[in-house]
Amino acid sequence: MNLLLPMTLTWMSTLTWFLKEVIAATDNDTDYIIDDNLDYENETNCTNAYCISDEEYFERMENYIFPDPYTWVLIAMHSVVFVVGLVGNALVCLAVYRNHSMRTVTNYFIVNLAVADLLVILICLPPTVVWDVTSTWFLGLQLCKAVPYLQTVSVSVSILTLTFISIDRWYAICFPLRFKSTTGRAKTAIIIIWLLALLFDIPELLVLQTVPAAHLRVETVFFTQCAPSWSQRSEATFTIIKLILLYTGPLIFMSVAYWQIVQVLWRSDIPGHNLSARIYQVNGIPSSGGGNPEGQLRSRKKAAKMLVAVVVMFAVCYIPVHVISVLRHTIGLPSNTLTITASLLAHWLCYANSAVNPLIYNFMSGKFRQEFRRAFLECVPANDVIPGRRGTRPSSYRPTTNGYRLAQSRRDL
Repeated sequence: MNLLLPMTLTWMSTLTWFLKEVIAATDNDTDYIIDDNLDYENETNCTNAYCISDEEYFERMENYIFPDPYTWVLIAMHSVVFVVGLVGNALVCLAVYRNHSMRTVTNYFIVNLAVADLLVILICLPPTVVWDVTSTWFLGLQLCKAVPYLQTVSVSVSILTLTFISIDRWYAICFPLRFKSTTGRAKTAIIIIWLLALLFDIPELLVLQTVPAAHLRVETVFFTQCAPSWSQRSEATFTIIKLILLYTGPLIFMSVAYWQIVQVLWRSDIPGHNLSARIYQVNGIPSSGGGNPEGQLRSRKKAAKMLVAVVVMFAVCYIPVHVISVLRHTIGLPSNTLTITASLLAHWLCYANSAVNPLIYNFMSGKFRQEFRRAFLECVPANDVIPGRRGTRPSSYRPTTNGYRLAQSRRDL
């Protein structure tokens, strides 16, 4: 908490500075268009709705887009997500990098998930917050194409990674004698995931354009939108395709896979498990050099619970934005306070999902928790460490004469 509070305040002050700089730069570079219906020589005789000077009109636009108290709450919520997501996902990558015993197949996929979340946090969240707050896309055509494209890529990587994890766990637990899960296969799968994600959203990348605001008295960047240039029907079709391929379909597949995994694990009906357990009980050594079979079973149950929690959080965080998007492009939604508020909260939930996964790992995985604590203790000065505790290696690094513990830890999460 001592680190998160100043980082959050710094992020909020930086965003405030950015908004002010954008407004100031826009004010200096704006080309004004004279309203032919306005009599500037005698404004008292003016009868149209814009009976004010251009400077006053522009000032009103600035006041409109600058955050109000309610908007600052939204900015604060995004700031918390930014800090927690950045620190948490960086710690996930650091944990697997530093602890060789954590370089398992599942953890390679988890690191890939963390990289996708970092992409969202660092590249997509800041400009989207400014867009939501000001109702204006300030960043030009190139970033209009790049930012939404990268956001869809990161979502695609996330859902495909979760799907590949479920496939790997399904084979490893339900058919362990037919399938051998290896880190080489995991790395190949990760490359395939990124290629599929990069290719999937190319159509949207091609049609995104900046659209200046219409019916304004002055020519300005204010209220410029980043929107696809294809027809409403094409947009609706692509939205439904994304819903099926990037949400509904994978979730149904993962639900079936994890249901079968849970049935096998909680019945202890893993092929070969009972034989290994009997050999271990008689001889005191594992049949395949992998450790206590009962310990492996408990470890796999914990890993399954954690992965199911990650999938459930993904489903919960992304269902609002998918529902709103489908409704907007099919039956249409009114532009009122309720719709706008729901859309903003739906966007925030998507970003919150990028911050929640490290919290799940911390609460549900002892190894990640130990590595997070280790990193934290290394960041805290020695004088600030709680008496009786040392900022040394976690318990998983203690010397042991059990030759099977390291082999077991490399296979389990």
